[in-house]
Amino acid sequence: MINKSAKNYRLPYVLLCFLILFITSCNQSIETKIDHSIQSLIIKYPQLTADKKPSESEFKFVKSVREGEFNIEVQLYSQPEGYKNRNHILVFINSKKQIYAIPLFNSKYRDYWEFPFDKLLPNVPKTNTTFTNQLNLGIDELINNSDRRKSNKRFTLINVMLTSVLNCKRIEEKDSSSVLHTLRGSYDIPDENIDSAKIRLRKNYELMKREWHPEEFAYNYNCYFDETNARVYQIENLGNKFKIKTYRMDYGFHYIYL
Repeated sequence: MINKSAKNYRLPYVLLCFLILFITSCNQSIETKIDHSIQSLIIKYPQLTADKKPSESEFKFVKSVREGEFNIEVQLYSQPEGYKNRNHILVFINSKKQIYAIPLFNSKYRDYWEFPFDKLLPNVPKTNTTFTNQLNLGIDELINNSDRRKSNKRFTLINVMLTSVLNCKRIEEKDSSSVLHTLRGSYDIPDENIDSAKIRLRKNYELMKREWHPEEFAYNYNCYFDETNARVYQIENLGNKFKIKTYRMDYGFHYIYL
């Protein structure tokens, strides 16, 4: 009887150990795929680690947000604070554990962000892609066109990315004053005239407010203020695709020491 009882207890123990090993193996597999995706992105876009020493170029995990209905996860990786030209990387994970990473360049890469009223900066290498293009590629990779809920999943992924991961604030009419008067000094770009920067803010506002009430957009507002990165993102629905207009809210500013 003692041996029989021991066998009865041994079987659940073996199953528990197997389950733990299986879960650990799956987690390691996901982490490996994420690391591979990030490293592949760095190779493709060397601007992500430009002017960095090897020890400085590592992207550290910052946060992860998982959406429950569609089981979509968005992760943020960033270079250490305090470095010039600091960049970030967004990693998207769908319910099948497929992974897609996109760059979140700093604002000196103006071809990537397509800022209105801005010229490209000299001596800044082009990325030859855009934020809109990268997001559309990622969504098409992770959500099949045959999926009848693709439109809802696409909006959910973008909303999680902007509101929960990047902590953006949705802009309404009552926020007009903050849009018109918020300027963030940046050391990563050449000095700018403050009056010219204020004129750009006014132009940004006039352009974004023309279309921040699209009928098809949920909640009837489509602009998000990313205060940390000094950018405003405006979503435009183009049927099977979408476009994000990005407005720059910073200006080049450096202290002069006497």
